[in-house]
Amino acid sequence: MNGKRPSAKPPVKRRPLSPCQTVPQIHERLRTGAKTIVIDHRNDEPLELTDAELPDGITIRIVGVSRVIITRLTPETKRSAQIVATDAARSQIFGHATLFAYGNAHTDAFDTTRVRATNRATSNLVNDSFGDVGEDTTTYAYDNATVHSHDQAAVHATDRVSLVHQSSTPAEVEHGVTVFGPARNNIRLRAKET
Repeated sequence: MNGKRPSAKPPVKRRPLSPCQTVPQIHERLRTGAKTIVIDHRNDEPLELTDAELPDGITIRIVGVSRVIITRLTPETKRSAQIVATDAARSQIFGHATLFAYGNAHTDAFDTTRVRATNRATSNLVNDSFGDVGEDTTTYAYDNATVHSHDQAAVHATDRVSLVHQSSTPAEVEHGVTVFGPARNNIRLRAKET
């Protein structure tokens, strides 16, 4: 080597991630071994994703003003697809899906889904869904949803929701909501509408 350092390996050239707008485009990307799929679906009709488009070990990134419906029927594992919604994307999730939402994304979560929301995201949690929300988010929780709030998360809860409240922003709750956590006294009780 004569005292010289060996040359560094050349950088790996990756092709840019071209956004998918249709389910066949997603299938083609999966067929070619893509590990990250960016969805930028600008159609008025939402793009519907199922277990076939959510194989283990990939990342789905929903961007722009995309409208997406995600139904995951198989239970999640540690290798399950990671789903991220950002920008002004609107997502509805059903079944066993987990979605990470930030940057003005809007999520409607049903069944036993999970939402991790930060940075101005808005969430509607229904049925037995779970939300871990913080950093200037707004969350509306109904039925038997569970919400863990922190930072400046605004939470509005009704029905039989369980709220673990650690946010400095007062939560607005109705009778029937169970509130836990260090900020459990930081609530406003809202009269139930008849």
